Amino acid sequence: MERVKMAVIGVGLFGEYHVKTYAEYVRSELVAVCDLNGARAKDIAEKYGCRYTTDPEEIAQDPDVQAVSVATPDFAHRDPVVQMLEMGKHVLVEKPLATTTVEAREMVQTAQKHGVKLMVDFHNRWGPPFVRAKEEIQSGAFGDPVMGYGRLANTLSVPTEMLSWANKSGPHWFLFPHIIDLVKWLFDERAVRVYAVGQRDILRAKGIDAYDAIQAIVTFEHATATFETAWVIPNGYPNVIDFHMVLYGTKGRIGIKPDHQGIEITGGRHIWPSVLAMQDAHGHTSGFVQYPMMHFVDCVAEDRKPLCTGEEGFEITAIIEGIERSIQEKRIVEVERL
Repeated sequence: MERVKMAVIGVGLFGEYHVKTYAEYVRSELVAVCDLNGARAKDIAEKYGCRYTTDPEEIAQDPDVQAVSVATPDFAHRDPVVQMLEMGKHVLVEKPLATTTVEAREMVQTAQKHGVKLMVDFHNRWGPPFVRAKEEIQSGAFGDPVMGYGRLANTLSVPTEMLSWANKSGPHWFLFPHIIDLVKWLFDERAVRVYAVGQRDILRAKGIDAYDAIQAIVTFEHATATFETAWVIPNGYPNVIDFHMVLYGTKGRIGIKPDHQGIEITGGRHIWPSVLAMQDAHGHTSGFVQYPMMHFVDCVAEDRKPLCTGEEGFEITAIIEGIERSIQEKRIVEVERL
């Protein structure tokens, strides 16, 4: 079996998940990794047995590389994505596709122009509770969507300790893509308009110019949904995330609480560990985070359309950009179309 030759650009915390998946998956071959941090790139390359570079152009010009994962910070997707697409390489990019509709549109149009695949890693679509929710809705038992609610927030440790680039992002770009994409995918409807409010106080006092919290109402074609996000949960919370979703249909209700994954541990403190996303299970990777990366490899190998397209990525960027505008302009904003 001929394996798809893969490279990864951006090998930080989440980028290493891509690297690990391609190194393990039977249908892919990890060829190279790239990161601006040369020491990090070298360490990852040695750990997983591939070449490394600090220059994305080397990946773009490498004839051995068929497809690339881009896992750079969310504001830094445009350049490597467009660079790879223009060289005829298929691209899987971390969410969000981009933090402006101008950049997102350019990526989608570049992929269309060069006839290559562009997929966005909305990995929660593979999360077991959400897969089951989709099945329930598609069966007809849920009825037509009426209303939804989604909350995804982080503890203060994320912007203050984990993300060195928090000043250039915010909980809306880092977290909203997950829950807005999920509701849009589950409801199977396009967003029409948004209204939002946000606060900037706690993080600014810590030298981070980002929103503390945002609440948004998104009107879809036949339903509405309220979304909440924040970066200011006290670090004593049992999990680094606070994740909750409720969906209402004409025939039923679906409630999902994925931050409590069936295990709790009490020692120095009380915690709810994440066990469903990705962990080592007796020498092999286990968890749903690897599934979209495997799916991307399968789509390249079999010339299939990915589940999470660049066009869908544009729609999520347009919704969040509309949320930003709504907060700034204090009014309802229409969602931009591709």
